[in-house]
Parts: sequence; structure tokens; C-alpha cells
Amino acid sequence: MAPVRTDGGTGKAAGEDLRSHLRAATMAAHDLLDHAMQSASGWQTRSDYARFLALQHAARAPLEAWLAAHAPADLVPPPQTPLIAADLARMEVTLPPPAPLFTLGRTRPGHALGTAWVLAGSALGNRAIARQVARIGKGQWPVAFLDDAAMMAFWQALRARIECPAAASEAEGATHAAEAVFAHFLAVAEDARAPESLTL
Repeated sequence: MAPVRTDGGTGKAAGEDLRSHLRAATMAAHDLLDHAMQSASGWQTRSDYARFLALQHAARAPLEAWLAAHAPADLVPPPQTPLIAADLARMEVTLPPPAPLFTLGRTRPGHALGTAWVLAGSALGNRAIARQVARIGKGQWPVAFLDDAAMMAFWQALRARIECPAAASEAEGATHAAEAVFAHFLAVAEDARAPESLTL
């Protein structure tokens, strides 16, 4: 059988929609991050959940700053760090410092799209986590971040854009950015697993 033809050396099958391509390209990184996030924080106790929120705030702050500086308005997701800050305040937890600056070097086509895709796509997982948190916390733990309707609406709009084929340059840039964002989150999670980082 002949190998599947790809577009421009990106590894994207000809005619493949961008969402399917990004999911396939980052599947391993996504699974690795899920495991690392659970190990670093989790949400089985109030302290676990507060640590999870703190980790999310630290990781997302530089990503939101990068998008605000480099992305067109239609690819800037609703900021979630204010919601996380509000949740942490309700739990009487001090805001963590932001993670190190996030950068992709010279901005290329697809960078903003790939970055936005990772952040917006996480809203799907957040809804599932919100249901667990509501059960474990007996409805007493704040979930403004996990239940953010604005991010879910942004995700639905973004889906229409990425569920179609993309130019090779945009697919390559989006993949590079998505991989960088997953690596950024993973680095923050791994740092949070260090013994000196596990107290709040």
C-alpha cells in the first residue's frame, strides 16, 4: 500500500481537517500532561483543589499575556486568570507568581490558532472536572473557572474554524504552538511536583 500523501511535509494528511491533525499530533503530550497534572495537584481534597487552581493560574498567566500581545482579536480566548483568582480568593489562597515567560520566538501563521486551541479545548475537560469537584466538595468549592461559559462559547466558535482543512503553513505553525503550550503546562506541573512546591 502506498503511504498517505501529506501536505507540505507537515505530517498532515491531504484533506485532513485541522482539528483532527492537532489532536493526533498532540495526543501523547495531552495524555502526559493529564497524568502530570493529577500527580501535581488533583482535586480529591480542598487542599488538592486549591493547588490545582494555583497551578492553572501560574501556567495560564503568561499564555494569556502572549495571546494579548500577538493574537488577532478573534483568536484571543476570554481571560480565565481573573476567574481563577476569584476562586482562589474564595478559598483564601494567595495568588501564585506566574510561570516563566511564554514565547514562540518569531510569530508565524498558525501560532495564535494553536495556542488558542489548547486553552479553549481545555474547557471540555474542565466541565468534567467541575462535576467531580461539585460532588467531592459537596457544592462548597468555587468553580467559576471550571464552569466558565464564555470559554465554552469561544471553543464552539473556534471549532467551526478548525474543523476544515488548513494551509500547510498554518497547520505547521498551529502544531508547533500547540506542542509548545503543552510543554509549558507540563513544565509548570512538573515544577509543582517538587517537594518544596507542594504546600499552600
